Amino acid sequence: MIDDKKMKIMCKWCNVSKTCHIVSQEITDHQGTYGIDSVMMAKVKIHKHFKRKNYCKGSDRTITMPLDKVVKYNAKNRD
Repeated sequence: MIDDKKMKIMCKWCNVSKTCHIVSQEITDHQGTYGIDSVMMAKVKIHKHFKRKNYCKGSDRTITMPLDKVVKYNAKNRD
């Protein structure tokens, strides 16, 4: 697991950087260019947030994304 579980990620629904954290990690297999690849996937929980006056459609959701994308985004936006 990653030491720093809290991070910021772009919400797909409102295009704003929001706070989230990694809930769990799992390894999945998929067909790559050179055969079957194992990829570490992370379940990311996006915290509740508003879009104008109402809650955003993407708030309080859990999405699954590749862990390497999460780590790269976290390192890039460490400031």
